[in-house]
Amino acid sequence: MPISYISTEQKNYINLLFDNVHETFSREITIVATPEVTVIAPSATFNSFYGNDTPYAANSKTYSGQTYTYKAKIKYLSQNEVSVPGTDSQQKTAFSNASVKIKVPAAAKDHVANSKRIEFEGRKYRVVSDQKPHGLFGPRYYSFILVVDE
Repeated sequence: MPISYISTEQKNYINLLFDNVHETFSREITIVATPEVTVIAPSATFNSFYGNDTPYAANSKTYSGQTYTYKAKIKYLSQNEVSVPGTDSQQKTAFSNASVKIKVPAAAKDHVANSKRIEFEGRKYRVVSDQKPHGLFGPRYYSFILVVDE
């Protein structure tokens, strides 16, 4: 088994410092998830396999929206920069001036990745990148690139 030169207490202290930096510079974002569809058969003659055969079929679906609130560090990207930090310079990654990079805690990763849109500061955004993990001793935060959702 490999020996670590940094003790568990030191790792926890360093992670706590990064958590404090994140908490200091982060703002709240609202993640709007894809709504869940619930099919309700209001009639005994309704057959969902063969199609909607009753006049009540149009009202047989209900959508339940879900929103989540997390804190994220937000960086507005500009085309004046040579490359987006964290990308390979040979990829020639180009984003519009309305692009934003957010860094969220690990608990928010799946909600952001599967979101319909993300809202903060009165604007709506959508995710256009894969997740990128960040952390010294394992992934604690994930970053995503967003663009304005028109």
